[in-house]
Amino acid sequence: MSIPSPASDRSVVERTLSVLGAFDTGNVRLTVSEISRRSGIPVATAYRIVAKLLSWGALERAEHNRYTIGLRLWEIALLAPRHSDLRSAAVPHMFELRAMTRSAVLLSVRDGDDGICLESVSGTARPLHRSWSRGHRFPLHATACGRVLLAAADDITWEEIDTLGLGPHTPRTVTDPGVLRGLVEHGRRQGFAVCDGELLDGVVEVAAPLYDADGTAVGAVGLVTDRDRTSHVHDLTRPLLTAAGRISRSLALRTGTEGQHHSSTDNQRSRT
Repeated sequence: MSIPSPASDRSVVERTLSVLGAFDTGNVRLTVSEISRRSGIPVATAYRIVAKLLSWGALERAEHNRYTIGLRLWEIALLAPRHSDLRSAAVPHMFELRAMTRSAVLLSVRDGDDGICLESVSGTARPLHRSWSRGHRFPLHATACGRVLLAAADDITWEEIDTLGLGPHTPRTVTDPGVLRGLVEHGRRQGFAVCDGELLDGVVEVAAPLYDADGTAVGAVGLVTDRDRTSHVHDLTRPLLTAAGRISRSLALRTGTEGQHHSSTDNQRSRT
């Protein structure tokens, strides 16, 4: 019996990941031809991979010969420990914050030089825009959540930002790296960041950092609302900072308790 070479195994894995990577928030239902085009894989190969993923539950059939990400893959993604504790700690307080402010509430983390929305709750004024929907990536420099996340970024991330440049999304978008650094540092000192119409015209976003048991900034919680509904930014920052503190304390209890459990287990093993 022939054994596939390591190079062959990597090729199969890479092609399978390319098929899954063809899906994003703007392309949630795709035909095999569209998957082939977006992944750069021949149609016949894409069809075979789709069939395997379909039988395992990573993909599901939709209408008009299209496919979507399956629940099996979603269930596995929810097991990621780095974010599951954060979501569990944040979601109850996000609904409370929405009820108090009537604004959309976001929970986000940084992935390289992008932000990712882990969870969102729509406000009562209008439906949440796709830019802040769950699973969507957003630019760090043009959002309040992004600037909060940048406050904890390392030098490598800043070097990438300086190299890639800052693209404009509206006439208000800050595109000068030096100005951005100043705004990020100002937000760090005051404990929250504000963006007014930098990603979408007429939309104001306010965000605050979230901390784990070690005091490390691990995410951001933000409010998104229309500019004409914002009489004063501090009307949003007070409840936002209160919610951020509660989420951080809840997260610290979860991660701290887990750390104590592992520590006591290790001590018991040492004694044994």
